[in-house]
Amino acid sequence: RILSMKACNFRTLCKQFRFIFLAIIFVTGCTNQTHTKVSEPEALVKKIPNSTPEYTEPKGWARNDFDDIIRYTPPEGDLVLALVTINSVEDAQKAAYQAWMRLDNNFQRDVQLITQSPAGKGWDNIWRVEYQTSPSEERVVLAWPHQFGDQWSVLLLDGHLGTVAKRSAAGGTMLQSLTRAGHKSEDLSELAAKPFTPAMLEELLDFVENAAEALQVPGVGIGIIENGKVVFSGGVGVKNLATNEPIDGDTRFMIASNTKGMTTLLLAKLVEMGRISWDDPVVTHYPEFKLGDQATTQSVLIKHLVCACTGLPRKDYEWLFNNAPDTPAKSVFTELANTQPTSGFGEIYQYNNQMAGAAGYVAAHLFYPNMEVGAAYDRAMQEVIFDPLGMSRTTFDFAKAIQNNAATPYTTHYDGKVYPIKQTNSSGFNHTVTAFRPAGAAWSTPNDMLKYIYNELTEGVSPSGTRLFAQQPLLARRLATVETGADSSYGMGLSTKTIGGIEVVEHGGSMAGYKSQMVIVPSANVGAVILTNSDEGGALLEPFGR
Repeated sequence: RILSMKACNFRTLCKQFRFIFLAIIFVTGCTNQTHTKVSEPEALVKKIPNSTPEYTEPKGWARNDFDDIIRYTPPEGDLVLALVTINSVEDAQKAAYQAWMRLDNNFQRDVQLITQSPAGKGWDNIWRVEYQTSPSEERVVLAWPHQFGDQWSVLLLDGHLGTVAKRSAAGGTMLQSLTRAGHKSEDLSELAAKPFTPAMLEELLDFVENAAEALQVPGVGIGIIENGKVVFSGGVGVKNLATNEPIDGDTRFMIASNTKGMTTLLLAKLVEMGRISWDDPVVTHYPEFKLGDQATTQSVLIKHLVCACTGLPRKDYEWLFNNAPDTPAKSVFTELANTQPTSGFGEIYQYNNQMAGAAGYVAAHLFYPNMEVGAAYDRAMQEVIFDPLGMSRTTFDFAKAIQNNAATPYTTHYDGKVYPIKQTNSSGFNHTVTAFRPAGAAWSTPNDMLKYIYNELTEGVSPSGTRLFAQQPLLARRLATVETGADSSYGMGLSTKTIGGIEVVEHGGSMAGYKSQMVIVPSANVGAVILTNSDEGGALLEPFGR
């Protein structure tokens, strides 16, 4: 079935699933921490080795302590997360191996990949070790050796792929929060934000350009806004390797899941109008909605559609294999009707694109009840969101999006060479999201994304001073509904995290050949967007945000 998919690049498909099940789940925990390392006197190094690092325990998991091993198991019972202390070992791979042997003296796996992450949280070095598993095992085996002096605190993970995905937030929280005992993390909350200077901009653009070159990303669109003024809107690199045309502020990229925050802004407008409440049952406004059994269906509220907190697992296989450019929008509701949540509402974080798709279509139905829900959604977003914000080049029309000044998507194959991902008006991998477009099918530009970010920073007020969106419903989208990691949570189509005491509102997007991130720092009245036209662009998003 994979090989028969029209214009589907197999490597791109593999990367999509690798990104879903590994990069998002636990890998990101060590990649966004760039705290300044504090040098320690030799005397302190000798006192530390036997101390247990500080961290946030996985909630609801069973704990078992023995010797210098702390072991956690979730309710499913088919995953182990263990913290093991190892002393006097010369490298990360040996530290990881000794930790596994302490946990299970029958451990026998070859290392598939070992990578070094930026040091932080008081550690001298942090590594990630991935072990070989066979597809039939449906298993993830990873180790994260954290080094300080001659001591290693090694976090081990061995679990079923499905449970790793389901329990990603709890495990990720432990990994991201793992801090050397006695280390005091940076606190930026008392510092005033510095104004953005030309020198800062030059340094940032140089970083993006150098990183893009190293990652073989052809082009990057960038937008930065501060205190209501555009600092920069443009890009580095090219939108097409064949034509060598440069990226500018009006170059279109697929923004993928960054669409979700725009969809919830449409819902916020309905709340403002008094048409709905976040706590209304969905069936009150859309009687055809079904999820699992009758009791579950009746329990689903409007806010549950967009909170990633209903315990509904990812259904990306159904999305990728069952959808084509002409798949009707109502198929979203068909897929949901046959799915039962795997945990209670609000219990754990599980990202689901079908639910976000349903949210947009329910909202669209309320605006235009006599239209087909897909067409109603397109019209509602244009008239209620894009037009008022002046987002003139943002669209869901695939054919229109790629007509002119659009970034071509690329991927890097196993031979190390960069290839374009084929897409036309009516074919290509990225058309699979058309039926779920409220979850991730919008195309936008650096200029248009800055207009959207401006609206978030002003909490609904236009540049002319006119209130476009009511403040309370708009801000409700940022409120934490479920924990996603250490100091991070998911609201309604937007994520919020704390870095050094500073609140950051953000969201990312990923489709074939398009990786993007929106970053907003409300307290500093600054925001930014980064849009890339390569699968490899995903590695650039977190460092840019930092």
